[in-house]
Amino acid sequence: MSIEISKLIDQAQNEYDQENYRQAADLLAEVYQEESSLQVNHSLVLALQKDQQFQLAKDYANDHINDYLQDTDLFTLYLDLLLATQNFVLAQQWVLQGPEDLDRETELGKIRAAENEAIANQGQTIAVIEKQFYHLSDEDWSGQQDRYQQGFHLPVASFTTGAKFLLVDPFATPLMRATLMADLQQLGEDGSTTYQWLDGNRYQVDFQATAPVFASKTFTDLVGALDDLVGQEDPVAYQALFDQLRLEAMLVFPRLSEGIPDPEAWVDVDLANFYQDQKPDEEPDQKQVHDLVQKAFIELAQQQL
Repeated sequence: MSIEISKLIDQAQNEYDQENYRQAADLLAEVYQEESSLQVNHSLVLALQKDQQFQLAKDYANDHINDYLQDTDLFTLYLDLLLATQNFVLAQQWVLQGPEDLDRETELGKIRAAENEAIANQGQTIAVIEKQFYHLSDEDWSGQQDRYQQGFHLPVASFTTGAKFLLVDPFATPLMRATLMADLQQLGEDGSTTYQWLDGNRYQVDFQATAPVFASKTFTDLVGALDDLVGQEDPVAYQALFDQLRLEAMLVFPRLSEGIPDPEAWVDVDLANFYQDQKPDEEPDQKQVHDLVQKAFIELAQQQL
C-alpha cells in the first residue's frame, strides 16, 4: 500500500469518526479505485450506508458478494442494505442461502416486518408494481425486464403469487418462466406448482424436491460432454457453447432428465451448429425438445430487435 493511499485511508477514518460520512465515502471511493480489497470495500460500504446511499453501498458490496455471504457481520450488513432498498425478494433468497449457524427465522421475521412497514407507508405504490408485475407479458421484451426487476421490490407473498400466475401465462416467454421458476426455488417455495413448459403443456413441480438447474446431473453431464468434445482446444467455442448450454438448461428445466436423456448427443448437435457442420442424428424425442429450445431462442432474438 502506497503512502498516499494510507493517508487517504487515515483521512477517511477521521471523517467517519466525525460523522462526516459523505466525505469519508468520497475518500474511500478514491482509494477503492486503486485498491479494491475487501477491507476497503467494507469501509466504503459502511460509510455509504451511514450516508444513506443504500443502493450505491449495495452495488459496491456486490464486488465481494461471496465474502459477504460467508462472514456473519458482512452477511448482516448486506441484508440491511437489501431491506433499506426494499429488495424483499432478494433479501429472502439471501437469508435462505446464508451460513448454517444463521438464525433464519429471526432474519425472515425482519423481512416480514420491513414488508409490513412498506405496505403501510407505500401501499399504493406497491399495488401499482404488483399489477404491472402480474401483467408483465403485456409489455415488449424491454418492458418485461423492467417490470420483472420492479417485482423484486414486492413483498415476497405478492411476488410469489404473481410468479405462479406468470408460470401458466401462455404469453410469458419461456425464458421468463424459467427465470421465475429459479426465483421461486431460491425463495424456498414448496409444494406442487403448476407451470407451462416449452411444448405448451402444463406440468407440476415441487421445487424443494428438485435439484437447481445448474446443480442437476443433466447439466453436469452436459458440461462434461463439452469438456470431452471441446476442452481447451478452442476456448472461444468452449465459452460460447458453455453459455448456450446454461441457457438451454434453464429453458428445459425442470424436465431436464426427460428432455435431455442423452447429454452427449445434445452437445454434439450444438457443436455442429456452432461450426455449421452437418448435424449428427439425435433421438426423436430429444430432437423435438432441442427444436423447441431453438424456437425459443429465435423468438427471444426477435423480441429484442
